[in-house]
Amino acid sequence: MGSKIHMHSRPIQILLVAAHPADSFDQAGGTLAHHVERGDKVTVAIATTGVRSHDWELKDEKIKQQSDLDVETKMKEAVARKLEETRNACRICGFDDVRDLGFEDDDLLLDRPKVEAIADVIRDVKPDLLISHHPFETGGLKMHGTIGQATVFATQLAQGTGRGRQERHQTPVIYFMNPIAYVGANSLEYASTARVDLYVDITDVIDKKVKALDQISSQYYGGAYSRKRGEMQDGHYGNKAGVGYAEAFQRYTPMVRYTLPISDKELDQVDEPMGNMMARRSEMIPAFMPLPEDMGFSSDHRIPPEKYND
Repeated sequence: MGSKIHMHSRPIQILLVAAHPADSFDQAGGTLAHHVERGDKVTVAIATTGVRSHDWELKDEKIKQQSDLDVETKMKEAVARKLEETRNACRICGFDDVRDLGFEDDDLLLDRPKVEAIADVIRDVKPDLLISHHPFETGGLKMHGTIGQATVFATQLAQGTGRGRQERHQTPVIYFMNPIAYVGANSLEYASTARVDLYVDITDVIDKKVKALDQISSQYYGGAYSRKRGEMQDGHYGNKAGVGYAEAFQRYTPMVRYTLPISDKELDQVDEPMGNMMARRSEMIPAFMPLPEDMGFSSDHRIPPEKYND
């Protein structure tokens, strides 16, 4: 039986606005790969390269040298490395349109210049579908939530009349990626606004997603951690969705349809043997992506029980 190339009448343009390079692939890489395979266009806008907060190699060097290390002399090199890692990861997922917004990640506060910068990308890219962080992730107080808020404001700004000769663009659909990623991170987390209302089955591209995350080596995503991440995050969502691996999303505005939506996959569940579903949920990354010998898991850094004593 042939499969449809599109659920829509034409290829769509997707814009993903992420706080850091790894966020794009960690939280929505499989979904982006699916859309590219369907012929859709994907653009990723990176708010910050994360070199001041997420470049673990630079952080480790700072710990060793402290005030003897002039971080600014390392910045250009670190930023260039981060952007190259991001582009390599994007190519694995099938696209290469990466925009660096150039925000500083150690003072990422919500302000008009950041909203304007994202609105400019929206006007240029003209997305049909936009993906970003939940605006109240980590209580709305950290980088992900700030970028989520700025992105929602930017869509509103871009659909207005603007100033001078600015173009206008209205983005029809917005999704928040991995909306419950940090539930429990702090006491202000999310209030009651976050939920998952859509899973995307990425089982057929989980290897591609892991390989993309392998590229973000400056953040130590490569090798063991990218595989552990895939199991504990995408494997968890896959278990909830009844598939091997899945990514989670929350739609910003309600869906409008002529009838209530139901897929063939859901109809097939009526008569499906439970054994089939359990086999599907049990797929594991190590079965088809074993670690190279020099990337083995290690127990050398486990925390001994006595360290937890008050």
